[in-house]
Amino acid sequence: MLLLDSNIFIAYFRQEEEKHAEAQQIIHQAPQIIINDYVLSEIYTVLMLRESYEIAKKVLSWIASNPKIVIQRLTNEEIQSTVAFIQKQKTLLSFVDITLIIMSRERNYELATFDVALKKLKK
Repeated sequence: MLLLDSNIFIAYFRQEEEKHAEAQQIIHQAPQIIINDYVLSEIYTVLMLRESYEIAKKVLSWIASNPKIVIQRLTNEEIQSTVAFIQKQKTLLSFVDITLIIMSRERNYELATFDVALKKLKK
């Protein structure tokens, strides 16, 4: 299963993004995509701010109705693991990025991201 970071979706929907073509390839080739609800929130918020409210709404609807995209929530244990990870780390990753690390490790998902710092920690 492929767990995606919000930056892949943002690049997918914004043609001016440097990684637009790579994002298209990732999303089109994946048989199934997993995101968590925090990532969904990031996608909506960033597109609303960088594009428009209308585009953000359309993207949100597209994601929610796309049969190959599964939106999952973190368990209480995963949230506790996220908090513990934050307490031990000295990196400046966002809470959402750390939830992706935890989900990828605990659910054995492959994590796809354009974030260099996140790529270093995902293993």
